[in-house]
Amino acid sequence: MEFIRQLGSAAFGTRLRLLTDRFFQDGAKIYQSQNIDFEPRWFTMFNLLSMKSPLNITEITNELGYTQPAVTQIANILLEKGLVKVVKDKSDTRKKLLALSPKGIELHKELIPIWQGFEDAINELFKSIGYDMLHIMDKIESELDNKDMFRRVSENIKKKQLGEVEIVSYSPELKEHFRVLNYEWLTKYFTVEPEDKKLLEDPENEIISSGGEVIFARMSNEVIGTAALINSGDGNYELAKMAVTEKAQGKQTGRKLAEEIIRLAKEKGAKTLHLETNVKLVAAMKLYKKLGFYLTENKSAKYARSTIRMEIKI
Repeated sequence: MEFIRQLGSAAFGTRLRLLTDRFFQDGAKIYQSQNIDFEPRWFTMFNLLSMKSPLNITEITNELGYTQPAVTQIANILLEKGLVKVVKDKSDTRKKLLALSPKGIELHKELIPIWQGFEDAINELFKSIGYDMLHIMDKIESELDNKDMFRRVSENIKKKQLGEVEIVSYSPELKEHFRVLNYEWLTKYFTVEPEDKKLLEDPENEIISSGGEVIFARMSNEVIGTAALINSGDGNYELAKMAVTEKAQGKQTGRKLAEEIIRLAKEKGAKTLHLETNVKLVAAMKLYKKLGFYLTENKSAKYARSTIRMEIKI
């Protein structure tokens, strides 16, 4: 337990689970000491049915916030124990509702003073530590309703990953990475077209010399991604040849490359920035939409694979 405490807030969920286990174990001991055949995990459903019944499984699930399999499992145990009975819905005899059985109603009377003892003990515990834990739990649950832990952790991971990616400008020694990284995704999903070869084999003359840029993403001194800004003329630029090696995907590299291309386009006084993509590239399209790109008419696609054109006003 001391080791888990040393882990700090990273082990918060684990400590909550261990605390719950302690409450459940002590609760089970109380029922046993009173010679009552009851388990702590039945409490919420049993108590719900004592106040609101009959209810079907879906209604119980919604009331308690449990998963349906968990509710079904407890319901089956209570039925087997004879504490709950099945009642037919008067409006639809095909539906099965659950309610306390006569045995369950009698047990409920016996359990009321036990539950009062639990409540008194919990209030005494909270008073001794000087915090209203129920109020704190209400606040935690409310905050998690607004933004769950999955989203919170994901956002923090993304921020960290963004910070680890370094963007570097084109240099002759990086030229081969531009070709290799793009060939990786092109050969996986499509074919390498003549226009691809022209740009990838000679980026200095085909892209940079006409006012464009080629950039690279580097992590731990390894080049993991690349992208190009192509000058289309009249203040229009193209985001093209963005590639992230497969092992580095999902780590915010593509986002950082695209954001740098947008920044460079603004720096050059671009009016619009467009790109061509394909519906197969779902993750890329999601990223472009997040960055503000919107669908526009694809009149003269440069590539056979291009099914979608998107652009953004700079």
